[in-house]
Amino acid sequence: MLRFSLLALCLALPACGQDKAKHAAAGVVTSQAVAEMTGSQVKGCMAAIGLGLAKEAWDSTGRGTADGDDLLATSVGCGFVIEF
Repeated sequence: MLRFSLLALCLALPACGQDKAKHAAAGVVTSQAVAEMTGSQVKGCMAAIGLGLAKEAWDSTGRGTADGDDLLATSVGCGFVIEF
């Protein structure tokens, strides 16, 4: 619960960067959903990374602005789901 509270706080703070916060949120949701469906936190994390890669590949075709930091932010979302 603390992890999601921290993410919600980040979404509420303008200094966090709304775009990066949205990418992180997409990573959290994707990672959590896949982890619950498959029973594997690793698969959930890989899905979040794959989503980030796919989005930046889409952006690189001229439909947006490809940004490695966006990929990183999406990938970081899985860190809110994996338990160490």
